[in-house]
Amino acid sequence: MPEKLTAITVTNAQRKSGRYEIADSEQPGLRLIIQPSGVKSWAFRYERSDGTTKRVSLGRAAGPGALTLVQARNAANDANRQRTTGGDPADAKRAERAAQAARIKTAELEARRKDDTVEKVLARYYTDHVDGLKSGDEVKRVLNREMKSWAKRRVDDIQRRDAIKLLDTLKARAPVQSNRLRAYGRHFFGWCISKELASINPFDGTKAAKEISRDRVLTDDELRLLLRAIDRLDWPRKHFVHMLLLSAQRLTEVKEMDWRELDLTSATPMWTLPRSRSKNGRAHTVPLAPVAVSLLAGMDRLTDSTRVFAPFSESHAKLGVDAAMLDIAREDAAARSAYDPDSVMLVPWGFHDLRRTAATTMARLGVDVVIVERILGHTMRGVMAVYQRHTFDEEKRRGLTVWAGFLDGLTSERESNVVSINAGTA
Repeated sequence: MPEKLTAITVTNAQRKSGRYEIADSEQPGLRLIIQPSGVKSWAFRYERSDGTTKRVSLGRAAGPGALTLVQARNAANDANRQRTTGGDPADAKRAERAAQAARIKTAELEARRKDDTVEKVLARYYTDHVDGLKSGDEVKRVLNREMKSWAKRRVDDIQRRDAIKLLDTLKARAPVQSNRLRAYGRHFFGWCISKELASINPFDGTKAAKEISRDRVLTDDELRLLLRAIDRLDWPRKHFVHMLLLSAQRLTEVKEMDWRELDLTSATPMWTLPRSRSKNGRAHTVPLAPVAVSLLAGMDRLTDSTRVFAPFSESHAKLGVDAAMLDIAREDAAARSAYDPDSVMLVPWGFHDLRRTAATTMARLGVDVVIVERILGHTMRGVMAVYQRHTFDEEKRRGLTVWAGFLDGLTSERESNVVSINAGTA
């Protein structure tokens, strides 16, 4: 029989050999349940429309976090009101538990993934997949460099619009590199999905850039104009562009040059790129011509870095070079009264064209093509790749010295130091 429960009744209820309940006469459906262990709890018992009886746990009746009698009656009243309005307290409780479990799971997942940044996940990806690849160093170089702006973002936060923006920016200056990033990035995020670190691949559905084979080689007059323009640049762009031209090496390799890679004091000065920075994954030696040694030796060293060049934007450096070349060309045109200075135009070129220009000109000057390929750091193929172990350092030194001498001769030719220009609408 139901009885009017009081706080004292709840406190004094004793455990028995079996589980038992005390119904509350004041609140229909409310039960005080006492377990054989002495644990006490509250429950709401009701009958469904199909005649079945259901019980909904309301909470503990004693101990930490226990509901008072008043709180238990209020909870039972809420459940009874829900039942009388067409709801089902048991279903609602089950849904509440499911929602709570989902919230806990989400919170746990969030806690686990808070450190799943692109930078940290890339390191795991390299260990799991890239380190064993022949092209592993190149994959790392491209992903580390081009996805640097995402380093601190979580991998599951990267969206397709982020990938499109990144690819479009890169495509504007380096279509080939853009396609490499697209391929490597797509595989990386596919790996992330397989590890349940991300649910979408932001590189899916992006478009590849059209790769156009470039054959731009600067003329001697353009090189002469470039050398004059270099003198007008500020540091570090001045030294960077000059070193890029003298060394015939890749833009990134020169930009990230480290003092620890340089030997400027020996009888045979040398720049040695470690395999980690060389595109073909092999250490690459670049003999330094005297003018290159003088250029580097005269530079001030950064106080907080072993890098030769302070960080800068190569696109801004290119704009500075273009502006200086155009100014000089217009000054020359005005001095000769040959053209309207405002109509002077320069044929577009890119930093990578300097490497092609150096290679083409060295061959023109009589440097053996095999030596030119060695200077560029290209991988030898076929039988030569297997059996040829000569370093060619001395031959490369002679080739680069010939190239440096040629450049010096361009600016020494005072009578022809004005670039041939195109006249047209600026």
